[in-house]
Amino acid sequence: MLKRILTGIVVTGILLGAYLLDHRTPGTPAWCTAALGALVFFGALDELMAMGAARRGRRQLGRVLGALWLALLALPSLHPGQELAVFFGDVLVGACIIASVHLALQLPGGPGPSAHRLAGSLWFQLPYVGGLACFVALLLAGALGFTVAVVLVTKSSDIGAYFAGHALGRHKLAPKISPNKTIEGAVGGLLLPALVAMWLLPGVQLLPFERPELVLPGGALSAALHGVVIGALAIVADLSESLLKRSRSVKDSGHLLGQGGGLLDLADSLLLVGPFALAYTAVLA
Repeated sequence: MLKRILTGIVVTGILLGAYLLDHRTPGTPAWCTAALGALVFFGALDELMAMGAARRGRRQLGRVLGALWLALLALPSLHPGQELAVFFGDVLVGACIIASVHLALQLPGGPGPSAHRLAGSLWFQLPYVGGLACFVALLLAGALGFTVAVVLVTKSSDIGAYFAGHALGRHKLAPKISPNKTIEGAVGGLLLPALVAMWLLPGVQLLPFERPELVLPGGALSAALHGVVIGALAIVADLSESLLKRSRSVKDSGHLLGQGGGLLDLADSLLLVGPFALAYTAVLA
């Protein structure tokens, strides 16, 4: 877990570098950061297809559908106001939420054949990993500050859970799914994102292209509540990916990051946060 957190810090540094490049040209799509997000999306999708034992033809089909998925989600951001593009975007965001919630509802039962089948189904894999594509859509809409803030708040949940669990952990949270996670760690995974959100979220601009005046409502207390919600979604998403791996009898989704695992391991806590963040901006707009 510590190696994953250290890897996450390094990747966060790369993300911040891309952020600084995109921040130099406000009012335009955040192309550098969006490109990073797209790479993580395709990498995570490929890892999940490999975990699901997809053959070459199925993996190629998955990549093509993944590119189409990303394009349809990005279309409303690049061409706001087009009703058909907005409709397709809403459908895909809904599919992302349904896939993640469907998997999360299986957490109480632990690893089993149902989660095993889901991990091998392209029709689950695509919307499940599609949560990462929602961040790309936000970045192409110009919501650079909001997206980076949400990602940092989400990853702070991983950090808070690790250190609180390491120092205080006594009671297992989900021993059949992730034996190292504790209830005390989960509390840390809620408190730290609340604090980070109080620092990063107040007044952040949401949709610079469509409504430049739209900012996150409320002050520090509202931001802390947002942080707790993000932390809870991150914990559920992290456990959900662990459920898939346990059901498929694999330790890590990949080996791209060495002992830190794969891209899906790195981004798992974002999978449920992404579609909710995109849906949240649409509701406020």
